[in-house]
Amino acid sequence: MQYGIIKIPVTDLRSGPDSAQERLSQALFGTPVKIGSTQKGFSRVVLPEGYRGWCRSGHIEPVTKNRLAQYAKRRKIRVKAASVRVRGPVYGPKDQFLLYLGTELIVSSSAGETRFEMPGGGMVRISQSALKMQVGKNRKISGRIIINTSRIFLGTPYLWGGISPAGIDCSGLVQMVYRFHGLELARDSRDQRREGIAVKRDSVRAGDLLFFPGHVALSCGGNRFIHASAQRGMTVIDSFDSEAPNYRPDLDRGFEFARRIIP
Repeated sequence: MQYGIIKIPVTDLRSGPDSAQERLSQALFGTPVKIGSTQKGFSRVVLPEGYRGWCRSGHIEPVTKNRLAQYAKRRKIRVKAASVRVRGPVYGPKDQFLLYLGTELIVSSSAGETRFEMPGGGMVRISQSALKMQVGKNRKISGRIIINTSRIFLGTPYLWGGISPAGIDCSGLVQMVYRFHGLELARDSRDQRREGIAVKRDSVRAGDLLFFPGHVALSCGGNRFIHASAQRGMTVIDSFDSEAPNYRPDLDRGFEFARRIIP
């Protein structure tokens, strides 16, 4: 077993060692991974939550097991902006790249500057205003806070397997919004169906998960819900209200059940 840290803004996790294989999910910059076999320039990795897939080997900064353990223990801050542009060494000393909402960084501040640590060493400047909170030290959250965060993704292109404001799918939206607030949910909608507790449709409130065949959305409370919609091609707010311009009769008919994550 080898170890590494994702060193680019976001990398695809494929079902096999080839870019033509299905995109299962993605991993953001700074994600620690365990590395299994390597084939054709791809490495089979395991994410901290146990999710597995193949990503390009060049997107991983190799580290020792001890280095990875130390990295995992260190205090981290999340990016709160949809994206923030930074300049620093990924492949060259003057690279510019984006960091996306929810990316976890090891941050230090001195002499009025805020910097984060690159997986391969070195520090890169970042705006303090783009950062949110220490991971694991979040305030008490509510369904309304969950929905406010999900609105950051409005207009984000639909991308099967995506987890960032560059492209996201339905279960990725649910996972990343809750993760941003310190609650870890399963990656795929088939597994998210077992999260939380059941609630009746007429009792749903903001932040509840709404399930349909092969699809999941977040209730905004009442008839409205936010979701990464393949049909719409992006993250949108739709409605169960037949009089609303954004009414989705297919999802109204196809509604299966709801689950509540936040008591």
